[in-house]
Amino acid sequence: MVSVPYQVRTESAAPRTIAAVRAVTTPARLGTDIIRLLDLIWPLLREQGARTGNNVVIYHPGTGGELVIDAGVEVHDGFTARGEVRRVDTPAGEAAAATHFGDYADLAGAYAALEKWCTASGRRPSGTSWEVYGDWEEDPAKRRTDVYFLL
Repeated sequence: MVSVPYQVRTESAAPRTIAAVRAVTTPARLGTDIIRLLDLIWPLLREQGARTGNNVVIYHPGTGGELVIDAGVEVHDGFTARGEVRRVDTPAGEAAAATHFGDYADLAGAYAALEKWCTASGRRPSGTSWEVYGDWEEDPAKRRTDVYFLL
């Protein structure tokens, strides 16, 4: 893993509406579970002809080694919830954010930069964070993920 300098910024985050499925997972199963959940959502959105945006994962405070996530797809003009797929909004309010370019397995660097920035700035994250994934790139070095900490 190459150390990447991250620029941390603060934003007034507006809510993004996503079609999402909630799950409880572990760090070891996270990647597999995100793909499994998105595979439940995309067919529904295609069937409904929804105008879609980026894939998004919201991380809620969990207990122990568990992660509580809402994995979803941004929708611009609504959709009809069905089964496990429901409407969720990303958090709104002041957020610290960092942009990661590279393989998803290396996202820990962006999280570390955000944590370091919070400590140095005397800011306290709420415990809720989210990732917004850019368009898929075959070359992992070109993959963009924006990571947000709600403050």
